[in-house]
Amino acid sequence: MLMTFALWHAQAAHAGTSMAMQVDDVVAKDMAARHTPGASVAVIKDGKVVLEKSYGVASVELNVPATNATLYPLASTTKEFTGVAIMTLVEQGKISLDDSVRKYLPELPASWAPVTIRHCLSHTSGLPDNVADDTVNVLPLAGTRADLMALLATRPVKAPGASMVYNQTGFMLLGEIIARVSGMPYESYINDRLLKPLGITGLQWGDTWTLIPGRASLYTALQPTADHSKLQLDAKGAPVMSTDGIHPFGSKIATEWLMPAAGLSGNIEAMSTWENALWTGKVIKPASLALMAKPYVMSDGKTGDFGLALMHDSQQGHVTMHTGGGAAVWITTIPDEHLTVIVLTNLQASQPYKLVAGILDVYLATPLKLKNDS
Repeated sequence: MLMTFALWHAQAAHAGTSMAMQVDDVVAKDMAARHTPGASVAVIKDGKVVLEKSYGVASVELNVPATNATLYPLASTTKEFTGVAIMTLVEQGKISLDDSVRKYLPELPASWAPVTIRHCLSHTSGLPDNVADDTVNVLPLAGTRADLMALLATRPVKAPGASMVYNQTGFMLLGEIIARVSGMPYESYINDRLLKPLGITGLQWGDTWTLIPGRASLYTALQPTADHSKLQLDAKGAPVMSTDGIHPFGSKIATEWLMPAAGLSGNIEAMSTWENALWTGKVIKPASLALMAKPYVMSDGKTGDFGLALMHDSQQGHVTMHTGGGAAVWITTIPDEHLTVIVLTNLQASQPYKLVAGILDVYLATPLKLKNDS
């Protein structure tokens, strides 16, 4: 019996080493092809973190290596934390997903009354967006919250639940609802009620104007405009890839009201602890997570890319769940395989979903074929 166990243990260790080496190869090829300066990767399988590793540099200028403690801007990955926080309040019976946002924020325009918490989570609110978003240059519409709300109140609201359009305003409202219902500032609720119980300290709040020790410098694979004020778009409004290498990119602005949508930076250790706890029922109930992952059905019966703050897909018989941000961070979970891959990079437009797919292939019997591969 001892010999059998020893043999099994040796075989398992060899398999793990072989997979780690394959991941090294996948990451090296992807980073070289895209000129990605730095990346951190984690793989979670059957409730265990089986790989956690960093590659390249956190700063090209200073030649600082990326480590597992390196923080990366998570951008819209923050929305997952906001969604989970909302679900904790639902579990506590303090809110309902189908409550109007005006139930908790009565100062909102009367025309916003049909918009529910569920609409905000699923990007089906129909609310005017609080940023000028041309896919890569995300600029706040106003300098203060008061000026922003006054401006948004003059703009039309589309029928809630009728279409799925990516929207930051809904998550701004969700952050304020979390604060008012819990009696705690939004960021304090995330820190004290979600992160501290898990022992997570490797997540920090702030945009690129915030001094965050240990955070990687951010770069872009897109082409700046001639005056270097923003990134170029072509005649069809699509981003233009750089023809002369990568560029520093420090213009990711997340004002105070955008914190619930894009305010976090995190390292791979914190993110692997978080994702493992989330998918093993240690943060919210499995039924709540399943509800977040369930495709939202719009009023015409169609489904879009989102459930409640989580993106969903189906590939080769697998249901896959995703979240990501800044075109630099991507996380995919395959629930029926109990498998999660996390990729954090410091390069905007690094197409991190492709690197995630390549790492998933190492751990899957049948490689995934990406629907949006190009």
